[in-house]
Amino acid sequence: MSAFTASIFATRLHANGDEHSLVAYALLFEGSRPCWEIHIGKECFSFIPHPDHILEDGLWQLNDYCHIPELEYKSDPSNAAPLTLEEEFGADICNSSRNALPQELNKSGLYFKLSTWPGVWMPNKERQIQDWQKAGVKIA
Repeated sequence: MSAFTASIFATRLHANGDEHSLVAYALLFEGSRPCWEIHIGKECFSFIPHPDHILEDGLWQLNDYCHIPELEYKSDPSNAAPLTLEEEFGADICNSSRNALPQELNKSGLYFKLSTWPGVWMPNKERQIQDWQKAGVKIA
């Protein structure tokens, strides 16, 4: 079994402004092909990110699952073999979603916490996080 080498937690700030509640989280498993698992409620969904967009794809899908109604994601097959996002959505939608990611994360009202282990493969991770933070995304 592959070990997970990164995690992203999506949280919402409580009304009192001091505490966060967990909405969902993603785990990156590395093996012959990296694979993200999105955990929301009692469900788990897997997909294979593009090798050049591992972090963006994880955040994109985590944010999307945090904003779709529970009845909708509960009807998704959670035991299906993971597909690449390009197989599932097509290259045009993937590129458009990646380009719109900072605006979508900013609009979400969610806070994102990324943790990675040494040796994780995420191209341009530090630069991307800095750029997103400058754009107002709540990510650490």
